[in-house]
Amino acid sequence: MSRLHQILAVVVSSLLVVLVAEGGLRLLGFGPAPTINAFDPTLGWRMKPSASIRRHTSEFDVRVATNSRGIRDDESVGYAKHPGTTRILMVGDSFTLGYTVARPDTIPDLLERALRSEGRAAEVVNGGTEGYSTDQEVLWLASEGASYSPDVVVLQMYENDIFWNSQERYLRYPKPLLLGPKRTAVEPRDATAPGGAGAGHETQGAASVSGVEVLDAALARAGKLVDPGREPWLQRHSALGALFIGLLRPQALPMTAGPNAIPTEWLVRVQDEAPGWRETQVALAAFRAAAERLHAKPLVLVIPDKAQIDPRARDAIAGVIRDPGYDPERPYRGMIERARAIGLPVVDPEKALLQAAQAAGPLYYMHDWHTTVLGNRVLASELDRALAATDFLGPPPHPSVPVEVEELPGAARALSWLLGALLIWLVLGTLYRSANPAEGVLRSYASVAALVAAMALVFAAVNSGLGLLPVWLAGAVSRLVLIALLVVIVWYLRHRIPVMAELFACFVRRGQWYTLPVLVGLLSIGGLLIVAASSPWLAPFIYTLF
Repeated sequence: MSRLHQILAVVVSSLLVVLVAEGGLRLLGFGPAPTINAFDPTLGWRMKPSASIRRHTSEFDVRVATNSRGIRDDESVGYAKHPGTTRILMVGDSFTLGYTVARPDTIPDLLERALRSEGRAAEVVNGGTEGYSTDQEVLWLASEGASYSPDVVVLQMYENDIFWNSQERYLRYPKPLLLGPKRTAVEPRDATAPGGAGAGHETQGAASVSGVEVLDAALARAGKLVDPGREPWLQRHSALGALFIGLLRPQALPMTAGPNAIPTEWLVRVQDEAPGWRETQVALAAFRAAAERLHAKPLVLVIPDKAQIDPRARDAIAGVIRDPGYDPERPYRGMIERARAIGLPVVDPEKALLQAAQAAGPLYYMHDWHTTVLGNRVLASELDRALAATDFLGPPPHPSVPVEVEELPGAARALSWLLGALLIWLVLGTLYRSANPAEGVLRSYASVAALVAAMALVFAAVNSGLGLLPVWLAGAVSRLVLIALLVVIVWYLRHRIPVMAELFACFVRRGQWYTLPVLVGLLSIGGLLIVAASSPWLAPFIYTLF
C-alpha cells in the first residue's frame, strides 16, 4: 500500500505541476489560439458551418459564430433573396468578418442598419473570412458568393493582401493563386470598347489575358490544394503545448534577409516595386470580371493601416523598419490607384478616419491592429455614402444619419480597471495598517498606494509598448518577457529550490499524495512572495499576478 501511495503521489504531483503551469500560462494570455477555420481544397481554408469560438483578450471579449452556410450572419440569410430587396455582399478578411467586435458592430451589420434606417429595403451579407487575401476573396465570390445573387459586391482590401496575393501558403495552410502572364500590368479598357469603361484586362505586347480568363483558369484548378492535416492535439488544446510547439516549430511570417530583417509583407511600405503588386492587379481584374458575371455592381473598400491614423503606431513601426523610404501611405495609395486604373469605384475612408480620430481618439485597438467599434462605424458610414451615388443605390428615401462620435468602447473597461485598483488599494491598505499599527494611517495607505501605482504603471507601460508593436512582434516580445521572468524567478529561488524539492520529496516518500495540492499551492505562492520581497523590480510584476 505504501508503494501504491508513493506512485499516486508522483502521479498527482506531476499533474499538479502541469496544471499550475497550464493555468498560469492561460492567465497570462498564452492559451491555445481558438480557430473556426477548416481546410478547403479550393480556398485553402474556410469557416466551419454552425460553429462558434470565443476570442478573449485584454481589449475585447467576442464570440464569433457562423450559420449553417459557414458565414458570420443570420441563419435566415439564405441564398435566395426576398423580392424587392437589394442585396449587398461584402467579401474581405478579418476586418469584414469583424472578429474583434460583436456581431452588431461588424461593418456589414452597421451598414445594413444604416441603409434600413434610410428607408431602403437592403440586406448586407457578411462574406468575410479571417486571413483571406484578395485572390481567395475573388474565388469565394465566384463560387460560394455567387449563390447569394448580390446586386452590389464590396471587396474590402488591406495592405497585407498585396504580398499574400503572391504566395502559395499562408502560415500552415496552402492557398490558391490567380495567375496572369509574366511581367504584365493591368490597364483600363477603352471606354469605347465593348463591355463598357474600365473592364480590367492585362496586356503583354500583342497578347492579352482578361480578368474572365484569369478567373476561369483559377476555377479550373479548384479543389487541388493539399490538406496540411490538423495541428497536434496539444497545440490545439493546451497552453503548454502551444508554447513549446510554437517555440520548436514557429509559424513565422516570411522575413527579409539581412541584419535588419522585417516581415516581407512590409516591403510594400518601403518599395514601389514590392512583391505582390502584379498578382494584386490580376486579382482586381478577376474581381471585376466575377462581379460582371454576377451582374452585380463592384465597389472596393480600402482600409488604412493603423500607422496612417495613429502617429504613435507610425513612429513605432518606423523604429522597427528603420528605412528612410518607409511610408505607410504607399501600399494604401497603390491599391486605390490600381483599382481605379481598371475602372473599379473605390471608397477612400482615410480622411474620415483621421477626422474621427482627432475628435474621439484611437479608432484601432492598442494591441490589435484592427478597427474598434467606432472605427467600424466610420467605415460603414463611408460605405453608406458611397452607395448613395447614382451608379449604385441612388439617394436614400430619408436623409442619412451621420456617425456620431461617441465614447470609446474601452472607456468602460478603463473605468473598471480604475475601480479595481481602488478596491485593491483599500483592502491592502487596511490589511497593512492592521499588521503594522506603528506605521500610522497616512503612511500605511500611502505606502500601499505607491505599490499599487507602481504596479499600474508597469502594467500600463508594458501594454502601451506592446500595443505600438506589430502583432507578430508583440507576441514574440511577450513570450521573451515571460521566459526571462521565469529565468529570473528561478535565479532568485536557486538557494531555496533544494529545500522546496526536499520537502516535496518527503511527502512523496510518505505517500501523502492527498496533501500535495495544498503543498504545491503553498510552495508556488510562497516562492513568488519570496522573489517579490527579494527584488523591488520584480515585485510589481508578481503582485500584478496576484
